[in-house]
Amino acid sequence: MSRATEQLLGSYYCRLALLLCQHAREHLYSGNCEEASKLCKLISTLCLKNGYPQCLEESKLCLQASKHCKAGKLEEAKSVCEIARKLCPKSFNIYGG
Repeated sequence: MSRATEQLLGSYYCRLALLLCQHAREHLYSGNCEEASKLCKLISTLCLKNGYPQCLEESKLCLQASKHCKAGKLEEAKSVCEIARKLCPKSFNIYGG
């Protein structure tokens, strides 16, 4: 696969991960660990595809959140999820005035 194709797909994976992250967080805060776990695991694979150091760390954290959910450790999953969200380079919008 060419570098240009990888960059295009990486951008797509990143946007998809951001959309799914919101859904995963909604499931976490509503107490639906099973669905949150599935989404966090998928998000982990999407972030892994990007290849940037921050994204690789985010991928590990999302996988960890998924594992906490499976173990019924909701508060730990929420905590790890928040760290991953803050680590994501694209999770913030900057507006100029």
